[in-house]
Amino acid sequence: MTVGLGVLAPAAARGDDRIAELRAEREQAAEEAAAVAATLDELGAQDDELVAAIADLESFIQIQESKVAAAEADIAAAEAAAAAARAEVADLDARMDELREQAAERAVDAYVGADDDLVVLDETDLTASAVRRYLLRVTVGDEVDAVDALRAAQGRREAAEAEARRQAAEAEQRRADLADHLAELEASRAEADRLRAELQSRIEEWQRRAAELDAEDAAIEREIKQLEEEARRRAEEEARRKAEAARRAAEEARRAAQAAAGDDAGDTGPAAGTDPGAFVLAQWPLDGPVVSEFGMRVHPIFKTTRMHKGIDIDGDTGDPIEAASGGTVLWAGPRTGFGNTVIISHGGGFTTLYAHMSSIATTAGAEVSAGDVIGAVGQTGWATGPHLHFEVRVEGVAVDPRPFLP
Repeated sequence: MTVGLGVLAPAAARGDDRIAELRAEREQAAEEAAAVAATLDELGAQDDELVAAIADLESFIQIQESKVAAAEADIAAAEAAAAAARAEVADLDARMDELREQAAERAVDAYVGADDDLVVLDETDLTASAVRRYLLRVTVGDEVDAVDALRAAQGRREAAEAEARRQAAEAEQRRADLADHLAELEASRAEADRLRAELQSRIEEWQRRAAELDAEDAAIEREIKQLEEEARRRAEEEARRKAEAARRAAEEARRAAQAAAGDDAGDTGPAAGTDPGAFVLAQWPLDGPVVSEFGMRVHPIFKTTRMHKGIDIDGDTGDPIEAASGGTVLWAGPRTGFGNTVIISHGGGFTTLYAHMSSIATTAGAEVSAGDVIGAVGQTGWATGPHLHFEVRVEGVAVDPRPFLP
């Protein structure tokens, strides 16, 4: 039964299974890598937005700092104005003291002997009392003028100081308000910087994961190539070693088929429906051109040189596939790489394999005759388009199907 199934040699089977596992791992890694790339794109966009927001904040902070500097200048100007007012008052105070001293001196001079001042007195009133009244009038007049000047200066000083205080208070309030706003902006900038640092950390983490996935993919690819190269060498050695054995087996099978045809023309075994000079198969399984022959070729999916163990017959999805000859269905179901597959034993160690079907129309254990529909053309498994992959195996060894087809 194992021979009839056409199972590969253990080493080759293990190699193919491992390659399938590696390809599945690589597909999963590729999906994760795509997700990582999408995440990095999203994080990069967020980082760009943060950078733009931080730049706007920096510009606004500079504007606010300029306003704070202007407020400082206003405060300095107001303080200078107040200082100028105080200096003016001090000057007036000094002038007032000077006037008072001058008045006192004149009063003393008047009493002691200021003859010149007495000239202006009434010649009829030169009494001491008149002199005192005159001097008092002069002295008091000067004093009043000085007091008036001082009061005027004092008023100007108070007005100047009040205005300076008002301007300083307004500027100080502006400075306080701007400082508060500037502190808020600085806090916003600090938070934006923190968020960007966190975002950069996440980006670096995802970048590390992307690098790990790249390394994993490269390692898987190297192992796949190594396994495929080993499989190719084994296939070439096996093909060379068994080619002669397969030809001998085929010749013996033809002789057996001819003998069986002579004994029982109605038998549905290996020779059913064949001419005496033909071998086993009664018909082609699908009416279509052969698009890929038996032998070494570059695999259309994996792009590696490997043994093609059958022929590919072109067809459209859904076209009926027929049993090439009568026999017993050994397998009807999915197989790795082959997709939906049917394997028929024709006796004498000969089996045929039909792969990549879109649907299966028979079951394992069923007896079929040549021409029975066993499935439909498809592209399940490792296939690039709808077609039938058809194999003939002799004692489990794949051989060129063409010599066995009518």
